[in-house]
Amino acid sequence: MFSLLGTFTTNYDRGNSLLLTLTMEQHSLILSSGKNQEESVKNLKLLAENAYFMPAYKVLENEGLNGPTKHKSEKCYLCNDIFSNLEPYALDAINKLKNIEFENFLIGTAIDSQLINTEDNFKSEFNLLESESIKNHFNREVGKLVSSYLNKPSEFANPDITIVFNLTPKSYSIDLIIRAIFISGRYNKYLRNIPQTHWNCRSCMGKGCKLCNFTGKQYITSVEELISPLFVSESLASDSKFHGGGREDIDVRMLGEGRPFILELRNPKRRTLNLTLIQKKVNKRNKKKVKISNLTYSSKTQVKSLKKSAESTKKIYKALVSSEQKISKEIFAQNLDELNNTFINKKIKQRTPNRVSHRRADKVREKVIYNINGKYLKSTLFEFIIETQGGVYIKELISGDDGRTKPSFSEIFNTSLLCKELDVLKIY
Repeated sequence: MFSLLGTFTTNYDRGNSLLLTLTMEQHSLILSSGKNQEESVKNLKLLAENAYFMPAYKVLENEGLNGPTKHKSEKCYLCNDIFSNLEPYALDAINKLKNIEFENFLIGTAIDSQLINTEDNFKSEFNLLESESIKNHFNREVGKLVSSYLNKPSEFANPDITIVFNLTPKSYSIDLIIRAIFISGRYNKYLRNIPQTHWNCRSCMGKGCKLCNFTGKQYITSVEELISPLFVSESLASDSKFHGGGREDIDVRMLGEGRPFILELRNPKRRTLNLTLIQKKVNKRNKKKVKISNLTYSSKTQVKSLKKSAESTKKIYKALVSSEQKISKEIFAQNLDELNNTFINKKIKQRTPNRVSHRRADKVREKVIYNINGKYLKSTLFEFIIETQGGVYIKELISGDDGRTKPSFSEIFNTSLLCKELDVLKIY
């Protein structure tokens, strides 16, 4: 109740000092032979009986006054004697931490409303402005015990594990909040027709039905499902979440140095991982499907940065494009010049494409095209290398998407163009 007073001491010392001061004050009044001797004896008996304060006993005994013969069996009005023995709390927490790897921890408490209300009413009644909560005192004292037993420090900013005590006047339980591990890297996707992340079956929403062969999945596998399992098993995590720096379409390959990603491993019991060995195993297991590289430990902050920067990156694509009409080499060269005059370092407007309008907000986005190179393969087939701002819908840039992207390659070529194959070559 007085923890903000007398810095660099303990609540026990403060309490003991208060009791001793009160005892000395009442003893002084008894020795002064004043009018309040009877009241002082009564107060000393309260200190001896209710506060179990031995110096008050000794004063009564020394002065030949009749003190209480035994303590009352009442429990603490505020905490129900939680603080009479904190060791069981610490030992139970340590037992919960078995087989979990961690370097530091934090004690947290969720207190029953009955305890909180009793404490608040007490503070209000006596205008105790320099107090701290039972919660804070419990966290600190149990934290000191756990730290002493385990020889590991408390960490307030970013603990590996938060040990949460759910306290009621008569019982408690313990929950563990284990900080996730974040692993960053880059991935290549060499297969078409697999998504970046797991998709639930559109029909049953993951429950399992005839359409998905009772797998609950829209697609047999994904980049996430090819990469994540080994990380989960090595870290003994409960599950994982895949964060990509943007995403390519299902039928688009991710080549070159790969796309940045961060894998979030939730509730890991093992935090020290051999990332080099895991990388080798994942790549060996998924040869010609998926490859990962540049693995390193990351953080939740970097996940936010990855998401935020996805559309400010630059990307280079290779597109195989077919034409509805035959085009000569000469006309192709002219149209390629026109493409560069129309697009290079200029903004295009793209309304959300028809193919993704069911899951994306319908709005117009302005994007920049930085460079276009083209190769004539045959009269109805061409190859383009296109450098753009992140977030450009390349297929619609080529087709026009019924006028939703303007200008478009089809508009410049004055014929319907279709992107047959698309690869991401570089993200930077």
